[in-house]
Amino acid sequence: MTIQHDPFATHDTELKDLVQRHKVCFESYPIWHVPAAGGRIAIGYELDLIGTHDHPAHPPAAGCIECRPVFQALTTLAHGIMPPNGRASRYAIEPYDVALHFSPRRKMRKDVIVAIDIVHRQQFDRSVDECEIHCLAEMKEKLKALGAKPFQW
Repeated sequence: MTIQHDPFATHDTELKDLVQRHKVCFESYPIWHVPAAGGRIAIGYELDLIGTHDHPAHPPAAGCIECRPVFQALTTLAHGIMPPNGRASRYAIEPYDVALHFSPRRKMRKDVIVAIDIVHRQQFDRSVDECEIHCLAEMKEKLKALGAKPFQW
């Protein structure tokens, strides 16, 4: 019998360590769609995982060599909190933007962000339904259980 190893399967203690090491926070926003007829419809959510450098050897700069481990840690965390794939919603990690982000909420610390989109698996332009709401809430609860903070560290 061969055991398949999931490269994204990580124990909670390892995820908790990543959260502490990179002072991970999270925020979420609706994803809006503007139909041809006008107006706007919330069709899903973006969940941002926000982390900072762990004892950088030099001041962080956008795309620096020390940003990559932060991005990798946040990506590992993102995979660790995603619900199973068999739901009506799908989850996509947006490409790395190779930027540092600053927010007054976090005292302008130099942050790296990994964004997870939570949208309908089919008919993307439908209004948010219970599945997206439930999936977002589930991911936030997992983040809190791992020690991540809403908005600021």
